[in-house]
Amino acid sequence: MIRVVINADDFGLTEGVCRGIVKAIHAGGVTATTAMVCVPGAAERLRRWSPEIEEHIGAHLQLTGGEPILPPERVPSLVRNDGKFPARRRQINAPRIGEILDEWQAQIECLIRSGIQPTHLDSHHHVHGLPEAFPAFCELAKQYSLPARSLHADMTRALHAAGVACVNQTFTSWFGGELSVKSLVRVLAEGTHEYPGTENFELMCHPGLADENLASLSRYVSEREIELAVLCDAHLYHELAAAGFQLSGMRLPSKGTRSALAARSFSQLT
Repeated sequence: MIRVVINADDFGLTEGVCRGIVKAIHAGGVTATTAMVCVPGAAERLRRWSPEIEEHIGAHLQLTGGEPILPPERVPSLVRNDGKFPARRRQINAPRIGEILDEWQAQIECLIRSGIQPTHLDSHHHVHGLPEAFPAFCELAKQYSLPARSLHADMTRALHAAGVACVNQTFTSWFGGELSVKSLVRVLAEGTHEYPGTENFELMCHPGLADENLASLSRYVSEREIELAVLCDAHLYHELAAAGFQLSGMRLPSKGTRSALAARSFSQLT
């Protein structure tokens, strides 16, 4: 059986997104999530909702959307004239590595103050793939002894070389495509042919409920409810099992740094 982490990004974005992710984790279709702290009201939402899904929550590091945890004058290369992050990854311009490191550490510490001990790391809009951001991402993964999301084979090799654990391959193509149980299983099945011999995969998803605030913060709105329905579908677990996949939580592989927070075994959800 190939082990699959189904990770829901954007925990904390809105009330409806929090509610939807918690529902999907309780249903068993989502096995991990990552939390963002830079959008308005996120810290309070995370304090209220995170006890429902303890030990499933990682950090969704931001350089886009919302505003920094640090004062804007401390991270001038990361913010616009209004002191906020740019909305899109392509709008990030010449960020300084030191400022990224300081801001992302502040975001992780904000999660910890909210009562969350992060289990893994990824980033909003995959900004950790930027050349200026990846060194900071690696450094924090090592500092906090956390596994991290890899976006491609070269990144997997770089993370392993730095002593950072990661799931072998992350699939992002289900997001924004056809949303059904069959399409989710198909994305994973196609991955087994593209990456033969891979022992574990991560699949990125964005379930949620479309509340009144979501459209002002994200272009992905009604699709979140469709994802949620699929991830709560009673047939999903059995379709995955029939195709040779085992739903699993985030873990550290045998190689890499371990900690009390992150060194945990895969456990099958039933």
